[in-house]
Amino acid sequence: MNLSIECIPCILNSIIRLFRLGILPEEDKEPALRRLLEFLSQVNYQQSPPTLGRELHRLIRRELNNPDPYYEIKKKYNQLMLDMYPVFKEIVDQAANPFNAALRLAVAGNVIDFGPQQQLDVMETIDRVMNAQFAIDDSKHLKKDLKSANTLLYIGDNCGEIVFDRLFLETIAHPHMYYAVRGAPVINDATIEDSKMVGIDEIANIITTGDDTPGTVLENSSEDFRQIFHKADVIIAKGQGNLEGLIEVPQNIYFLLVTKCEIIGNRLGTIVGEFVVKKGRASAVKTGELKTKMVINS
Repeated sequence: MNLSIECIPCILNSIIRLFRLGILPEEDKEPALRRLLEFLSQVNYQQSPPTLGRELHRLIRRELNNPDPYYEIKKKYNQLMLDMYPVFKEIVDQAANPFNAALRLAVAGNVIDFGPQQQLDVMETIDRVMNAQFAIDDSKHLKKDLKSANTLLYIGDNCGEIVFDRLFLETIAHPHMYYAVRGAPVINDATIEDSKMVGIDEIANIITTGDDTPGTVLENSSEDFRQIFHKADVIIAKGQGNLEGLIEVPQNIYFLLVTKCEIIGNRLGTIVGEFVVKKGRASAVKTGELKTKMVINS
């Protein structure tokens, strides 16, 4: 997906929220904001939002002289969700369909995000998600594909949310699972340190995308990651950033997310706050269905 001018207010609001954390002296905020606005005035609108996010947050980290300005927030939300893990585990264990319950919790966890302008309440979302009708629900296809898959690649998104990923991975219990995180800190996206903090290293092989894009963009990713990506039989990609970077990629990908902005909603045919489990189309080579380009909506 290419950048839209409607992305700019969202970007500015995320910067303002960061400044409100008090990690930059008051007298430095205006000069820093002016430099960030100058940067945004010159961006290439043909790039994807995650690629812009990578360059923008590199600039923000330089302005703040802080390699990980969200560090404390990330640890806070990891611990908060870890403390709630027994409650979530009980929900899954007592469910008539544990796979469906764990998947729903994994989708609900996607509201923990400090990037989008629209902020959603975690616990309220969890209450809704357990009985809600998903706007797009390809979960039956996902469950079927997992049964025949030799390898699963699960691409994570945000801290806190990754506790729900752990529970879903435990429920899937596939013998060959990779869990991918960012290669370096960016916003509140999960890194290796975060995934180990919540115990994902005990159930899956942790890898990184090899860069600090707040999403997965293959041309920005490492060769090691791309090799695993292309060999995986099933890919689960969490969140809008991963969808924005992978929506045109012809691979057997399932996008799990809460719609957080109208741009994504218009692309998927959903509205803000709705839940999505969306299957992409497999490549033309594998399915014989496509000739030149993946069509994501069916």
